Amino acid sequence: MAVITFDPRKVFHYGFVVPNMDRALKTWTQQGATLVVPPAIDPAQNVSCALLIYLDSVPIELVAPLRDGPNPVASRLAKGGGLDHVCLFSDSLEDDVAKLEADGAMVVVAPCYGAVFKRRLAFVVTRAGLVVELMTRTTVEGAEGDPLAPLNGRA
Repeated sequence: MAVITFDPRKVFHYGFVVPNMDRALKTWTQQGATLVVPPAIDPAQNVSCALLIYLDSVPIELVAPLRDGPNPVASRLAKGGGLDHVCLFSDSLEDDVAKLEADGAMVVVAPCYGAVFKRRLAFVVTRAGLVVELMTRTTVEGAEGDPLAPLNGRA
């Protein structure tokens, strides 16, 4: 595998919704993806997320619903799952959300803590229908470890 690093000035990942995390991981890794961040639960969203690097180049976040309770991916799964969102890094989450809102975007998840990557995040839907996740570049204060360390040269 090539050495992979991410550039925090660009897209961080593309989110891909799957019905079953275990099956999806098996399929994606058989097709050349490398697991970087193993599945972890985000209790606020009621989902499990994992991060893969596909063909040594594209970061893909797999998102699967937990068995019980509501979750934000149910409607996407009802349409067959698949590509769901683009995640961009943010230096100022509130300012970036406000800019997108001023351009007509609708906030669907207000700024909050994202347990899987230990960063603050928010989701908006643009007027064009694109779901955008904004995520802080750094972990929240007091977070132990950085799940993205293997990608940013601090492993």
